[in-house]
Amino acid sequence: MNIPIRHIFTCIMDILIPRRCLVCGCSLLVNEKHICLHCMADLPLTYFWTYRHNAMADRFNALIEQKHPDNSHERYVNAAALFFYSHENGYREILYSLKYHYNIPAGEFFGKMLGKRLSQSETYADVDIVIPVPLHWRRYWSRGYNQAEVIAKAVAKELNAELRTDILKRNRHTSTQTKLDIEGKAANVEGAFIVKTRTLPGSIPERPEDAHHILLVDDMFTTGSTALACFTALRTVFPPSVRISVATLGVVGGT
Repeated sequence: MNIPIRHIFTCIMDILIPRRCLVCGCSLLVNEKHICLHCMADLPLTYFWTYRHNAMADRFNALIEQKHPDNSHERYVNAAALFFYSHENGYREILYSLKYHYNIPAGEFFGKMLGKRLSQSETYADVDIVIPVPLHWRRYWSRGYNQAEVIAKAVAKELNAELRTDILKRNRHTSTQTKLDIEGKAANVEGAFIVKTRTLPGSIPERPEDAHHILLVDDMFTTGSTALACFTALRTVFPPSVRISVATLGVVGGT
């Protein structure tokens, strides 16, 4: 019997440092990564990538219309998340482990899962630019990484798209959104994002001239305020002819 060396190594490491399912906490089998097969089977997938119109996208388009009621040129903006998020179940640990516990491999794993599903959708298969929601430099410095960028990098690879972290900038530090209500979250990120400019005469926007479909990526979609603030900033330089879609790992809601 030929057993792959990596499986032997994994078994040894599991004895020394047991790997646990992020959701239920049980020990992982040698072929399992980050989540056990049982929890994977029950992962509350949204399947939003299979529908041009869905609850997440409808909510986001309503925000856009509310923010820009006179903009009749904007097409329906597509949005999708990998799974439904709830405080009441263990799947929240997928996001917590990435955002607060430096579990970058888990972010890459689930980002790849999201990207693979988007790549199989006609709605997202033509994405050519992937932009993660940026962190302010102070928060990036304290955390050491941007969880949205971890996800976006994996998504971009699956879509065969270009990852761009040099376009969108968070120009002011904002307080955490966790304990704010809908109005508070919107006010908190109002004007917090801008498109970067080159340090050249005339401040030429740092943007690709041949962009066709931009995908804005974040870890979580709650009220949509952060995504809207980023979307608004991108629209200052990208015309309506350039599609902008949104994708996240989690979305607040349920079936």
